[in-house]
Amino acid sequence: MGDKRKVRLIALDLDGTLLVGGNRVSDANAAAVRDAVAAGVHIVFATSRWYLLAKRTADLLGVTSPIICHNGAMIRDPEDGARLLSLTLSPGAAMAIAGMADERRYEGMVTVNDATYMITKRPDIDPRRLPGGMVLSGRLGDHVAEGADAFLFFGDDAVKEIPAALGERYGTECNFATGWSQTWPAYLNIVHRQADKGRALRQVCEHVGVAPEDAMAIGDAAPDLEMMRAVGIGMAMGNAPDDVKAQADVVGPSNLEDGVAWAIREFAL
Repeated sequence: MGDKRKVRLIALDLDGTLLVGGNRVSDANAAAVRDAVAAGVHIVFATSRWYLLAKRTADLLGVTSPIICHNGAMIRDPEDGARLLSLTLSPGAAMAIAGMADERRYEGMVTVNDATYMITKRPDIDPRRLPGGMVLSGRLGDHVAEGADAFLFFGDDAVKEIPAALGERYGTECNFATGWSQTWPAYLNIVHRQADKGRALRQVCEHVGVAPEDAMAIGDAAPDLEMMRAVGIGMAMGNAPDDVKAQADVVGPSNLEDGVAWAIREFAL
C-alpha cells in the first residue's frame, strides 16, 4: 500500500478463506491474525456457519471483536455472548424447510440457539468428533417448532429444489443464498430476508468505531460480495470463482497459500 493509510478492521470469511481442511488455521495465518490483534486491528469473523464454531477459532487466535454468523443474520460479542443482532426464521418457515429436508434427506443442518442439528446420509460421521455445538439428528423438524436461526444445505439437489419449492411462499421472509467455491461444493444458506453480510459489517464498524472506508473484507464466495462492497477494500481469495474475483478490488493468494496472512501484512500492518 506504500504510504496509503492502513486499514483498522478486517472482516474474514472462515471456510475457504481463513481456514484450510478440517477447520484448521495455518501457522502463517494464525501468526498474522495475532499480530493484527496486538496492533489494535479489529479482526471480525463473518461466516455462514454458527456462532460456537466461529468462537472456537476466535478463542484460539485471541480475537475479541464481534462475530458475524449465518451470513449476517446474527452478530455476537465473543467476550460475553451478547447478541448485537438476531434475525430469526419464523416457526412456519422453519417447519416447511425442515420438513422438505427430512423427506428428501438432504445433507444439511439447522441452528437453533446454540445447537446445530445435522442430518446426513453419510455412514462415516462419528458424532463424537463433530465440532462444538453440533448434534447428529434423525430429523431437523424435531428442533424448529419455535423457529430457527439458519439452515445450511450442501449439494446441487438442495440448492435447486428448496428455493424452487418454497421460494414463492417464503421469499418475502427468507433469504435463499447460494454459493460455491473451489473449497466447497454448491451450498444453500437460508436465513432471514434482511440478513446481509454487508449490512452486518457496517453495524460492527459502527459498534467498534471504525469507518467502513477504513475497513477491509476478505472472502471466497458470492455471499461475501455484500461485505466486500460495504468497506474500503474488498479482497477475493485466489480460490474464489472467477465472477467473484472480477468484482473484488484485490485478488490475493488462495487459502492454501496463506492469503489472509498476506492481506493482513500488506494492508494492515
